[in-house]
Amino acid sequence: MDKYNSKTSFQKWLSSINLDELSEKSRNNIENFDHYSKKLDFQAIMKVLLYAVYEELASFREIDRAFLDKRLCKEVGIDSISYSSISRRTAEMDQEVLMEIFTDLVGKIAKQKPSSKTTSMQIIDSTTIPLNKTWFPWAKFRKTKAGIKLHLNLCYLDKDNQYPENFTITNASEHDRNHFEVFVDKAEATYVVDRGYFDYQLLDKMDRDGYFFVTRIKKNTKVTVLEQFEVDSPKMTDGQIISDQHVILGGGVNHVTERLRLVTVLTKGQKLLRIVTNRFDATPNQVADMYQSRWHIELFFKHLKQNVVIKKLYSQSEQGAINQVILTLIATLLTYLVKIELNTKATLFLLKKTFHYLMFDPAEDWLGQFKPDD
Repeated sequence: MDKYNSKTSFQKWLSSINLDELSEKSRNNIENFDHYSKKLDFQAIMKVLLYAVYEELASFREIDRAFLDKRLCKEVGIDSISYSSISRRTAEMDQEVLMEIFTDLVGKIAKQKPSSKTTSMQIIDSTTIPLNKTWFPWAKFRKTKAGIKLHLNLCYLDKDNQYPENFTITNASEHDRNHFEVFVDKAEATYVVDRGYFDYQLLDKMDRDGYFFVTRIKKNTKVTVLEQFEVDSPKMTDGQIISDQHVILGGGVNHVTERLRLVTVLTKGQKLLRIVTNRFDATPNQVADMYQSRWHIELFFKHLKQNVVIKKLYSQSEQGAINQVILTLIATLLTYLVKIELNTKATLFLLKKTFHYLMFDPAEDWLGQFKPDD
């Protein structure tokens, strides 16, 4: 790993972002942004905020105080900074530029970790970030509180490899179902969602359009069994396959016209899961595993809320708040790119915690902690 010796860990972490590779429109927007502040230009404020969300700094004032560390000053290229300047420039950052950076990083991951129908799933869910109504009046939610909602598509390759591939941000009152189809664009992928997204017409449309899905049906869903499949291996690590059936769901005006597959699982905790899919090529155990992999998006949301700054928003402006959420996801992608380059099974959390202690040291000191898997 001698090639890393000339870089600090902080520089290595940021190295996947290349502003010169962005579209002409984004480069022009950055140039206009920089025109109004030569000291805190786009690249500098981006580095500052990525550092802040990843180091879990609590406020603009704390970010200001962080520049007492001269090593940080050297990395960012500025000697000092005021919290008012950070606040103003955060709200002025162009959201489209940040989104293009996010998309560019996702593209770099996809080139190194190509996916297919048999190797990837798209797990879709949302998480709500509650906010103070007085400070965030634009984030309308309920009478007594405000909030925003992060709708996320997590690309699941295997138990050691998942990363955010797409997302939208709305007011917390927005229903998840309204944003589901935004993420459905890969015919080779299998989309995994909880029963909160369950909808007869949606499943029917996805099947007709050639998209694969795995989800749970609701307790009151009417099921018409067309055929009972034999279950060769009913025992699972996490439970037992009760049945594997060819079915039609619903009745009357509310029905799924396409014929689907229903796999019923009894978990170790004695919970009955009725999982519907149009994947007839997979075994019942594989269908059950696909649905239970949905838990990884819950773990990802937990990581965002506990290990980076997404619950406490620095800026009270709508633009500044959304920019912070996007930067938090960008920070996660930067670490995941290091993870796949190292070919390590280490978690994002472990990579992040080690980075905390070694970010201003040579990159070799950080990367050397994670030997490639044999």
